[in-house]
Amino acid sequence: MNRAILLTGTPVIENPTRALRAGKLEAEFDAGALRKIRWNGVEVLRAILFLVRTPGWGTPDAEISELEISESDDAFRVSYDAQYGGKDGVTVNIRLTGEAMGRLRAEAAIRVGAPFDTNRTGFVVLQPLDGFAGTSVGIVHASGPERDLVIPAQISPGQPVMDLRAITHRPVEGLTVETRFEGDIFEMEDHRNWSDASFKTYNRPIGLPYPYRLTPDAPVVQAVAVTITDEGAQGRAVSAVSVPEVAGQPMPHFALPLDRLADAQAALAWPEALRRLVPGWLLLRHDATREIAEADLSPLAKLLELTGARLEVQAILASVSDEEADAEIARLAARFHAAGIEVSRIGAFAKVDEQSFQPGEARPPHPSEAAIAASLARQFPHAALIGGSPAFFTEFNRKRPDPALWQGLSFATTPVVHAAGDASVMETLQSLPHILASASALSGGLPLSVGPTGIGARINPYGPAPSENAPEAREGMAARDPRQRGLFAAAWTVGYLARITPFAPERFAFGTPTGPFGLISTGQDYQRPFWDGLPDGTLYPLYHVARWIAGAAGGELLEAETEGGLARLAWRRGGRRHELAANLTAAPLPLPATGLTHPLASLLDAASLQDFAIDAAKAEPQARQLPGELDAWAVLYRVEGGQAR
Repeated sequence: MNRAILLTGTPVIENPTRALRAGKLEAEFDAGALRKIRWNGVEVLRAILFLVRTPGWGTPDAEISELEISESDDAFRVSYDAQYGGKDGVTVNIRLTGEAMGRLRAEAAIRVGAPFDTNRTGFVVLQPLDGFAGTSVGIVHASGPERDLVIPAQISPGQPVMDLRAITHRPVEGLTVETRFEGDIFEMEDHRNWSDASFKTYNRPIGLPYPYRLTPDAPVVQAVAVTITDEGAQGRAVSAVSVPEVAGQPMPHFALPLDRLADAQAALAWPEALRRLVPGWLLLRHDATREIAEADLSPLAKLLELTGARLEVQAILASVSDEEADAEIARLAARFHAAGIEVSRIGAFAKVDEQSFQPGEARPPHPSEAAIAASLARQFPHAALIGGSPAFFTEFNRKRPDPALWQGLSFATTPVVHAAGDASVMETLQSLPHILASASALSGGLPLSVGPTGIGARINPYGPAPSENAPEAREGMAARDPRQRGLFAAAWTVGYLARITPFAPERFAFGTPTGPFGLISTGQDYQRPFWDGLPDGTLYPLYHVARWIAGAAGGELLEAETEGGLARLAWRRGGRRHELAANLTAAPLPLPATGLTHPLASLLDAASLQDFAIDAAKAEPQARQLPGELDAWAVLYRVEGGQAR
């Protein structure tokens, strides 16, 4: 059995990184980029990389050739050629130099053989969150003036720094890092909006027209120069976000998403698996621009009865005026009433709210938030009204909801907007406390609901649709990410829960019954190594995590932490302590200690995955001898002796 498929859903293994060092300066060379750039162990930059963005904001991979790497005690040097977009695309010669005296330089010579349209081509510098967000930095503007400003701890809906030539920050006391940009005007984006664990400084201001054209007769040269000054650096970089102390917060309810009505019919083929899951909610996304106007609601009614779940509806309206929206919501209410379906929570959003707009940018005609809320209150008088965004936190932050209109607020995330590598996806967990803190500050005290989320992208606010990746490929903005069916997604979801539970979200939505985000394996119109060899109805690793999380709903949170690559939670429910832990790394970690006296345990890892997939009973916690380590992306559930639920 191919271990990589069990771990990540794909036999494609990412290339290993290479550690580079010159004195106290360290970095990891990863597919052309320098990542985790550190000085004496302190992360000073998250990454320096070169990207080409197509007119649809696609990010083609680089084909690297002529790679040369040399190292000495005093310096490391890297040079290579990178080809983007095939023979008619962009060719770049890149040189990276790091020196022990505290200097780092990246240079790029960019050329094209034929005119090439691009939204952005050039260097990108990622600043880490800790030691940067919430701190005072020095700015040199391209237009000349210098000034100091504070990088906001609250997530900025737009660009916190514009017209940028250089920026100086101090990640810890006694350490100064100047980053200077050459060859274009740069600006900074608050990447936390998209759950990236960084701030991004990039060239070509977003306010200029795009796409723009690169031509053979106008080659471009860019550079990034970093100077590190150490005057007795001490301490460690700290977070600007204050995470609430764990003090008995209720565990969120699990909501099983239905991305369309047809998902309910598909789910009914697997009644035992759905009955055993016991989701607190079904979260139906009803897109009037895609659904048949009189689609049959009876499968949804049957699924609600089967699971015992309550229904939350997220309606995407086709209307462009207040009057049209009122009539559309009235028709929707009548349909649910005729089908005998009680809607317990409902939100409704203009279709345009799925799209991304810069702060202050004009939006096409659409019904107002106030009119939608008033109509929902009339047509669904017994349902809680949920505002927020049908898209990602970015759109929640840019079109901020009015808390006075709602009883709760909701938003989603995906970790693959800007990067899709395993390390980048896991790093997005670091941004979640920033997102929850910023959302809480905008909520007016209303409860927050998170999701639906997952490794892939269900929608694309930045283009016509999620990308159609090859079924075994990790790709930005792809809807069918292979890791969703591996242990990777199971561990990532536990890490997600550990990061958000201190903020007491009301519900957490992830997965779907079947399909690319599914908990239950069924045949698809693309190949799924290993899973295509098992019967339909077998269980992905994420199913078991969803079941354990569903069983935690309403419990009292006791612990929640993510440290050293290990995510851990503990809660009390039904008078007993429950524990959930996940290895968020590709390397084994020591088995976490337990606060249980007589634990029953279930260990979901590469060794048990197939047994758990075929027979759900084997995933039940029982008295067992555990190994001394948690394998890569393994998940461990433990409960005090007795039945788990």
